[in-house]
Amino acid sequence: MFRLGIAGIGMIAMDYLELICSGQVPSIQITAMSSRSPQSMERAVAAYPVLAAAAQFTNYEAMLDSGSVDGVMICTPHMTHPAMTLAALERGLPVLVEKPVGVHMEEVRAVQSLLQQRPELVCGVMYNRRMAGAYRKVKALLEQGVAGDLVRATWLITNLYRTHAYYGTSPWRGTWSSEGGGILMTQASHQLDLLQWLCGMPSKVLARCSTVDRNIQVENEAELFLEYPNGAHGHFIASAHECPGTNLLELCGTKGRITIREDSEVRILQLEEDERTFARTCPSPFDKVAAKESVLTFDDSDNKVQQAAMLENFAQAALGNQPLACPFDQGVHSLEIIQGAYLSSWTGRTCPLPPDTLEFYQHYKQHC
Repeated sequence: MFRLGIAGIGMIAMDYLELICSGQVPSIQITAMSSRSPQSMERAVAAYPVLAAAAQFTNYEAMLDSGSVDGVMICTPHMTHPAMTLAALERGLPVLVEKPVGVHMEEVRAVQSLLQQRPELVCGVMYNRRMAGAYRKVKALLEQGVAGDLVRATWLITNLYRTHAYYGTSPWRGTWSSEGGGILMTQASHQLDLLQWLCGMPSKVLARCSTVDRNIQVENEAELFLEYPNGAHGHFIASAHECPGTNLLELCGTKGRITIREDSEVRILQLEEDERTFARTCPSPFDKVAAKESVLTFDDSDNKVQQAAMLENFAQAALGNQPLACPFDQGVHSLEIIQGAYLSSWTGRTCPLPPDTLEFYQHYKQHC
């Protein structure tokens, strides 16, 4: 059994505590909680009485040094993630950090530097959408070359709806200084992580970010135009104010198209011949490549199912039984895209990825 300590007993931590205490993560036992608020830990115990046996700490480092945990999960506000990750890793403790990995890139790079020096350390990021069967299947298909070379990637992710009340759940929500961004840093960072996991890192981004009908500093709507090293293009449209919304990813390659709808339906249209070969050899100006289509459905699109799977993966990785689903280094890529998009939106120009850190923070501080 892997003894886990959770740092930050807020709304998201309560979701994980529910999964673990209800037995949905068989390899993990909560043996410690850390929060600056004793009342938060008391509420957790009241909700899940089994937590009465867990040690409680108002000092995070005291929990790390207590000997009561085999590893930690960090569920505190975004700004604190890198320093708290470093503190655990320096003690040799495995870490699962909530997304995003941080806000200040120089702090994130410090974590990466330590992990490079000590490759035996286990450090993952809670990008739980990677555990969805639909995306894991698509990842395998792409690696097998089913779609050929990437031509276009388009994601319409507008079902991330949040009311005014959502931004009132914590004083740090919806602010540049504490949250580090809006929809791209929070809800849609899952999809940006998946996009780069499936298609690789884009090389450039042109973006427009805006705030619509919410009393917040940060964006709740974003449009990204991406360029990939091979010349392929991407489009990423996200909204937290549109209702009803849509979740549709379309990946077009030289050998076909893969469409994923609502994280559960995968539609595969496979060309009988590579489009580039067909275009050069076809004598007709209007014929199209013949294709065959198949449809797969998956029943694990529920966020909690994926979260439980990610927690179990972390425990098994820490025990040396399987690789991490999302290592820290991979979790950094979505932050690079996000900050490149912000810089592009602020300056009105296309930005390379990863963006210039100094230039980004010069603009970021103005918004703070």
